[in-house]
Amino acid sequence: MLQHAHHHIAAALRNLGSLLPDRARRRRPANQLTQPWRNDHDHSHPSVGITPSRLLAYLHAADAGAPNQQFELFSEMLKKWPRLRSVEATRRFALTGLDWEIATHDNSTHPNANSAASFCRQTLDQLPRFREALNHLASAIGFGIAVAELVWDRGQLVDIVPVPHSRLITDHNQPWRLRIRTADEPTSGIPLDDSPHKWIIHQPNPTPGRHFEGGLLRASTLLYLAQNLSFKDWLIFSQIAGMPVRVAQFEPGTSSADRNQLLQMLQKLGTDAVAVLGKNIDLKFVEPARGGARPYEPLQDYCNTEITILWLGQHLTTDLRNSGSRAAAEVHDRVREDLLTHDVADESQTIRRDLLTPLVQARFGPDVPIPLFRRSLVQAVDTKTLASTLAIAVNQLGLRVPRRWVHQALGVPEPQIDEPVLSNENPQ
Repeated sequence: MLQHAHHHIAAALRNLGSLLPDRARRRRPANQLTQPWRNDHDHSHPSVGITPSRLLAYLHAADAGAPNQQFELFSEMLKKWPRLRSVEATRRFALTGLDWEIATHDNSTHPNANSAASFCRQTLDQLPRFREALNHLASAIGFGIAVAELVWDRGQLVDIVPVPHSRLITDHNQPWRLRIRTADEPTSGIPLDDSPHKWIIHQPNPTPGRHFEGGLLRASTLLYLAQNLSFKDWLIFSQIAGMPVRVAQFEPGTSSADRNQLLQMLQKLGTDAVAVLGKNIDLKFVEPARGGARPYEPLQDYCNTEITILWLGQHLTTDLRNSGSRAAAEVHDRVREDLLTHDVADESQTIRRDLLTPLVQARFGPDVPIPLFRRSLVQAVDTKTLASTLAIAVNQLGLRVPRRWVHQALGVPEPQIDEPVLSNENPQ
């Protein structure tokens, strides 16, 4: 009787969407290796009390195959240095902010070439975390490497899981082999090259044989060290700058207890401005030299300028305080466009190799040409200039330009069926 009632209660709770486990709803693909675990939330805060020797120890540990401290330090640098946070986001958003598309391989005559491109486009559109994965891969500009896991279920790609940088290590005996720590292998990790169609490995400007030396991380750490140490000294200096130096003289033979008490009184003078001293104590106030010298500001400006040049290739678009003009800034901004083009090419190569290739081969076989992953760089072009260029290309040169691409480039939505439109024939 009780068992029968228990079944009725359990069924009623499930129908109401209770907290009872629903195995069908919580089911995950069995081959997803990057499962959440406790170590992803542990932090050692390596930037606290950073010194040149500590920084060198972090870099040496990364060279030995344990880059966790190096990666965690860079994450904290982004939180503590506003200029680095700004230029890193500018460089990364310049890439991820562009629209992407899947294009058929150039000059391909294979009958399934268009079908392969359409299949890849539809698959990626349906992935809930594809944009998150692209943002994670773009972080390799700074970290030097970013890895994402392809989750397959019954031969279909169902998810892309960004792999935390803290999971990455290398094989001690074979340092060229990249590994990922998992809950089943928390120490030695699992090798990525054993499953070539399981991982997206993005390494812009890689150093051959060394997985953790690429990116802009290491050059940024040196500037951060100088900026961080000088900023701390600047804060201490700002607390005492302009304050008179308090000097007290005491008679020979004064006990150490009296001297310590006198020192405490002098310290309180800096805040309370009140002290009780004996007649035998000679108190003097030495006024500091008056001047406009700011010993730490030039070093701060130097670090901010150099970190901007390192990430953006220029600094006039962010530093127009002392010199430069809008025209010069626009010229320097085109140098940054070169870096963006390079970032787009790196990303396209990685996505085509590690994502589109297994997608196409799993569906169409090895003979179908792999489509291309592209970013739309026309968003960085002035629309008036683009419209003039299109008019010459179409009307004078007779080039065939896809209407969909033109609408996307100019930011003009395509009209729906039976929707009123403005045109030369119908200006109303």
